[in-house]
Amino acid sequence: MKKAEFCECVNEYKNDLYIIAYAILRNETDAEDAVSSAILKAYEKRAQLRSVRKFKPWILTITKNEALKIKQKRLELPGNEAVESLLTPVKDQYDELWDVIQGMKEEYRLVVVLFYYQDLALKDIADVLGIPVGTVKSRLSRGKEMLKAVLERGDQA
Repeated sequence: MKKAEFCECVNEYKNDLYIIAYAILRNETDAEDAVSSAILKAYEKRAQLRSVRKFKPWILTITKNEALKIKQKRLELPGNEAVESLLTPVKDQYDELWDVIQGMKEEYRLVVVLFYYQDLALKDIADVLGIPVGTVKSRLSRGKEMLKAVLERGDQA
């Protein structure tokens, strides 16, 4: 993959990279760091990519891995409270559905984000997360059920 082609692909998917990193880290600064690291790592290994059509799942996998590395290195406070929970969230716009998704367990949240926000096929989600397609299907189904339950409760309130 040539440099110009790589840059075009990164520009096309940069928001998608941020969304997956934020879904894992739930912190804007850490998500930006994960995306930066992922882009650098992908650039260095761009010769390994055999098909441009596989660019999105490939770079999303790298981004996911970088986000997980950052998450593992996070400083945990006594009582299992992460440092970022003490910070006030900064949001440009309110999105109730995004808040509901962020409240889900990570295993369901990632599948839902990759399916609905990234428009990835089930096989590509399985590749990105390193899990079987059947697991993706069951997590997506459970995630949909969770979303439906929360949203129905919100309508009745």
